[in-house]
Amino acid sequence: MKHIFLAFVVMVIPVLQAPPVMTDSGFEAVSPGTLSTTGPVAAGWEVQRHGREVILDRLVVACVEDPARAKSGRKCLSLSIPKDTVGFEFVTVGQRPVLAADREYEASVWVRWVGGPERAPAGASATSGHPSAIVSFWARHRDGAGDFAGRDEWLFDGAWTRLSFRFRATDPGERTLVYVSLLPNQKPADTTVLVDDFALDSTSDPAEAERREGELLRDACFESQKGGPVAPPWYFANLGGTGIPGTVETEDGKRLFRMAMDRGTTNFESAQLWQHVELREGVRYEIAAEIRWDSHAADAPAPIVNYGIYHEATRTWYGPVDQVLEMSADWKTYRFRHVPPSGGPWKLYVQLNGWGNFGNGVKISVSGLSCKTSSP
Repeated sequence: MKHIFLAFVVMVIPVLQAPPVMTDSGFEAVSPGTLSTTGPVAAGWEVQRHGREVILDRLVVACVEDPARAKSGRKCLSLSIPKDTVGFEFVTVGQRPVLAADREYEASVWVRWVGGPERAPAGASATSGHPSAIVSFWARHRDGAGDFAGRDEWLFDGAWTRLSFRFRATDPGERTLVYVSLLPNQKPADTTVLVDDFALDSTSDPAEAERREGELLRDACFESQKGGPVAPPWYFANLGGTGIPGTVETEDGKRLFRMAMDRGTTNFESAQLWQHVELREGVRYEIAAEIRWDSHAADAPAPIVNYGIYHEATRTWYGPVDQVLEMSADWKTYRFRHVPPSGGPWKLYVQLNGWGNFGNGVKISVSGLSCKTSSP
């Protein structure tokens, strides 16, 4: 019996993985020592310092070569700010990758508060007043000049903590600044944090179907409100205090919602107007709010109004977030685009904060908000 042997050529086809979106995530290629301010850079790590000349040399970004201090490998970064910061004085480290429309991204970083206690105190929160380090972890679109995705994180202990958030490109094809900053605490203190394993990963994830058209918010212009406190579908609450009132009022036949914050409001107080709206993953939406600066004065600094959309399940903010109002007493419309990385309920909000307004009194009115699908 004749045996016939058939030879098969087995071809091993490698699995193609997406190249890393950011380079040198563990800072192993960075030279040890203090890093200079770079300004915007197209590739690699950039370093920013924002502050007065008198403290600029104490806003420090340094590369530490010490395996005992690094989360992994031999190196990590050390970010430090002094106690005598005023307002938003901070240090930033990041990169500016170009993002694609058909990808979903996850930014992640490990951080540790140097000098933090072994365990977080009971009841510690962003409004509790406990000592902490505030790490700001964000992606900012349009080459660092557009809207945001990410969050500020309060660290209450000295353990390594992994921060992460997901987002999609609102301006595909343009660079997005993905960065971590060390901000002053509400009670400023000498603060140092370590940063390591800073990465940005991507996956291909098709968008969900969106068949709805027109306005997605209910009672978008408050027409069904009766005056005084808001009623569902709108909600309003003070956070970290009770001193910022919010009421529905009528002016020239038009309903509006007014918030007023007195001069000297503390950094731990805020108040928020919000409504939940169902969104589809990967669909582009345009969100708008018509806001008027009622307490406008020519010599007053422009107030910051927190405005955006919040994903409660992942504690992540998207949109302008810290919206500086125009120097005008007229109604102005503030718009942004949002591409959700998750489908389901999202919290669209407008908020007044003591923190960021530096003790100034602020009164604003909101005449309506909007959320609609948007073409690219």
